[in-house]
Amino acid sequence: MQFPLHQFEIETDSDKSLAGLVMREIHSLPAIVKLEFSDADRFAFRLILEEYVVGLLKEMQASALRSRHWTTPCYRLVVLFERGQITINFNGQEKVIYFPKSGPIRS
Repeated sequence: MQFPLHQFEIETDSDKSLAGLVMREIHSLPAIVKLEFSDADRFAFRLILEEYVVGLLKEMQASALRSRHWTTPCYRLVVLFERGQITINFNGQEKVIYFPKSGPIRS
């Protein structure tokens, strides 16, 4: 069983504030995460995270447009850093990124 190195959670009703909150969390990662993941790994993670969340946001907005009943969106992002992997959970959709010494592997 792996123990998490670090975890952050973000909940917001605004897709516009989501990006700023994510960047604040990424820039304030603890030293243990910076020791486990190189600058290149953290940069790759940030790009994968942005691509994943933006893709899911587009899907959510498209399905909201097709729906007759408008509801205020709530966005929940949980990122879990473990040894050699990072798990992203955005509104229940999960993605695991493995970081072996040779570079990131998407699942």
